[in-house]
Amino acid sequence: MADRSNHFVGNVAQKAIIEKDGKILVCRGIGDTVWEFPGGRLHMGEAPVDGLVREIQEELGITLRDVKPFRVEPSFHYKSNMQQVFIAYTCTYDGAELVVDSNEIEELKWISREELKMLPMFDDCRAVVDIFCT
Repeated sequence: MADRSNHFVGNVAQKAIIEKDGKILVCRGIGDTVWEFPGGRLHMGEAPVDGLVREIQEELGITLRDVKPFRVEPSFHYKSNMQQVFIAYTCTYDGAELVVDSNEIEELKWISREELKMLPMFDDCRAVVDIFCT
């Protein structure tokens, strides 16, 4: 019998790097002191892109377009104390007005790449910014 103690057990976190007019959308979750890209966790049986599109629709009321994988890496989710797979995508959206789910997001803003480099972020998002902004 194979040893399964090293098999991955965790979540898949997905984040959207949404660009509009040269700005990037970032958010701060309820009670968080650092920033991240909007997104969420993949549901059981859900295709990765479908999960990201669903999360963004739920949290921001918009439909993503041109969704492309940008970075995939292991990371650690501090709130749940679990390992996770972190997937960041670049994308655009349908241009609709943002309708923010205030149960999920405390603050939202559009910033430049230069501002993004200076913004305090969760480690997994920071790693993506370091590559995205080079």
